[in-house]
Amino acid sequence: MALVDIQGLSTHFFTEEGVVKAVDDVDMKIEKGEVLGVVGESGCGKSTVALSIMRLIPYPPGKIVAGKILFEDKNLLDITDEEIREIRGKSISMIFQDPMASLNPLLTVGFQVEEAIRSHLDLTDSAVLDRVVELLGEVGIPDPKRRILDYPHSFSGGMRQRAMIAMALACNPKLLIADEATTNLDVTIQAQILELMLDLRKEFGSSILLITHNMGVVAELADRIAVMYAGWMVELADATTIFESPRHPYTKALLASIPRLDIKQEHIFSIPGEVPHLIAPPPGCRFAPRCELATDRCKQSCPKMEEIDPGHLVACFEHGSTR
Repeated sequence: MALVDIQGLSTHFFTEEGVVKAVDDVDMKIEKGEVLGVVGESGCGKSTVALSIMRLIPYPPGKIVAGKILFEDKNLLDITDEEIREIRGKSISMIFQDPMASLNPLLTVGFQVEEAIRSHLDLTDSAVLDRVVELLGEVGIPDPKRRILDYPHSFSGGMRQRAMIAMALACNPKLLIADEATTNLDVTIQAQILELMLDLRKEFGSSILLITHNMGVVAELADRIAVMYAGWMVELADATTIFESPRHPYTKALLASIPRLDIKQEHIFSIPGEVPHLIAPPPGCRFAPRCELATDRCKQSCPKMEEIDPGHLVACFEHGSTR
C-alpha cells in the first residue's frame, strides 16, 4: 500500500475573472521511503498539489472540488479540521519555499522549532530543549545551544532553510514535502541542503515529495519523477527513464532547456510560447499550442495517462489514448 494515494484531485480557485483550474484530475502515488519529484514550469500546479495534501488551500478563493487524498488509507479530505491539525506537522510536514516569509521575525528560531514539538509530543521542558538543540545540530547549524536564542534575521539564507528543515523533521514525519526548498540559495548551499535531505531520509526513513522546476535537483534526489503541465500530470516514470527515455514532448523540451557543459552550445533552448491561462485553457491537449508535433487531433481532444511500459505513464496521442 502506498503511503499517499492521490486519486482524481481537482483544486480550483474561484476568482472574479473566472474559475482557475490549478490542478485538474491528477492521480499520484508516493510510496513508503521513496523520493517523488514533481517538476514543471511555474504555474503548472506543483505547489497546489502540496497545499492540497496539507489541506492548506485558502478558502475563499480556493477549493478542492473533487478527488481523494489517501494517507495510510485515510482520506484526508473527509477528516475534521482537528484531525488534520494532528496530522499536519507530525505525520506530514512541509518545507516552504521562502524561509524568511515562513519564519516569524518576532520569535526566536528555537521557540519556533520548539512549538512544533510541544504541539505533538508529550515531553518535559528539558526534553523539548534537548530535542531542539539536537535537531538544529543535525541540520548543520553550528553552536545550536546558543543559536536557539537568535531571531531569523540573524541567520543566513542557508541557515534559515536548515532551521525550516529542523522544524519539519521535529516529529519524525512519515511524509516530508519540500516545496522549492533550494530555490533562493546559492549553488554551494543548495548542494549542502540536498545532501542533508538525503542523509535525513536515510536516518528517519521518511518519504519525500520534492517540488521543483530544477531538473538537476530531481536528478540528484528523486526515485521517480512526475511531470506536470498546466494543472495536468503528463508523464510519470522512474528518474532514469525520464532522463534517458522521455516520451512526452513537454518532458523532452524541459530536458532540452538544461544548459550542457559536455557540448558546445551557441544558444540555450527555451520552450516557445507561454503556459496557458487556466481560466480558459485551450481545448484538447494543453501543451498543443507550444508543441511542434501537435496535430488537429491534439488541438481538439484531450489525451489521458496510459502505461506504455511498466511504471512509465504518458499522456500523449502518440500512444493513442483519449480522456
